Amino acid sequence: MTTTKKSIFLLASMTFLIFLSLTVTAKEYTAKGTVNAIKSSSQKLTISHGPVEGLMGAMKMDFKVADPAMLSDVNIGSTIQFTLDEDAKGNLTIIDLETTGDTK
Repeated sequence: MTTTKKSIFLLASMTFLIFLSLTVTAKEYTAKGTVNAIKSSSQKLTISHGPVEGLMGAMKMDFKVADPAMLSDVNIGSTIQFTLDEDAKGNLTIIDLETTGDTK
């Protein structure tokens, strides 16, 4: 194999391994919380949540939703259980949610 072919093969192999590592490192976490705000324009929910095991302590923060239809599934004051997906860059997105109660 020529040096050029070896270089191309090595580059392609490294690119594939980087892509594979990015897809494998996605993680999912389950949490419970209360909806404080629904931000339709940015497709986010502000949630006061309890500790998210293996990720963070209890706090209030915004989370992007994977499907904008999720925003209509909740009300301000709704208690929810939700699943977060963390991508390789550390971005968190709600990929599933279930209303467990409604204070409205």
